[in-house]
Amino acid sequence: MGNSNNNTSNIEGTIPLDITNILKKELAERLQKLSFEYQNSSINPWIFVRSRDGFSKEIIEIDLSEWESYAIRCTFQTDLKSIAVPQLAEGTVREWYVYKNEEELCSILKLFGEITEKFGLEWFEQNVANQPFTIPNYLENDWLKSTDDFIQTNQLELESSSSLVKLDELIARGLNQNEIYLVGYCFGEMIVKHFGAVWEFDKEQGPMIKNIGGLPKFNKTPHNLVGAVLSQNNLTLQRYYNDIKFVVDQL
Repeated sequence: MGNSNNNTSNIEGTIPLDITNILKKELAERLQKLSFEYQNSSINPWIFVRSRDGFSKEIIEIDLSEWESYAIRCTFQTDLKSIAVPQLAEGTVREWYVYKNEEELCSILKLFGEITEKFGLEWFEQNVANQPFTIPNYLENDWLKSTDDFIQTNQLELESSSSLVKLDELIARGLNQNEIYLVGYCFGEMIVKHFGAVWEFDKEQGPMIKNIGGLPKFNKTPHNLVGAVLSQNNLTLQRYYNDIKFVVDQL
């Protein structure tokens, strides 16, 4: 990435070029049609950014060389990767382009637009950043029908600890991701009903039961407990229930 503080290049025997205005005139509108917004930088480098899925950024950067006079290049970047244009079209384009006047600079910027359309867009498509995994809030209303159907289908009575046997049987058969959340909800509701606790949604951990038995900081994340039982043969929800009961009974 270049770091020159000038937005002009002074070619000997010519009037200094205002690169920012030339770039905005020759390239900004073209890239805007592809949803790349110019970041209003008046210095080297010049940045165009678009957002994908509301969380990751795709960047086109134009910068001047710190070592070669009047040389300019274009690179493509995501949050995790970057690539220079020769790697996109090996043998057909160069990394640095040298200009001697405004006309040549305009031609180079036009070429950068063509490279973006022909190679850059495809590279961005192939290098989409993975969206961070978030635990859904299965306490929300849009989960109510799934939760009720799950409870009725499996004939669960959350007021009775005997339903723990059924939950452990379901886990032993194997669960998909949504079923992990549904079993977690049922187990959490049993703890709330039997010992007293409150549900809270944590942005990082998802739904949690807190202050179990009235004990501050005695918290559990039900779907994580279900996941632990799934992955370890010696664990059951009945065991977790008994552990919680033991702690509460000491009050």
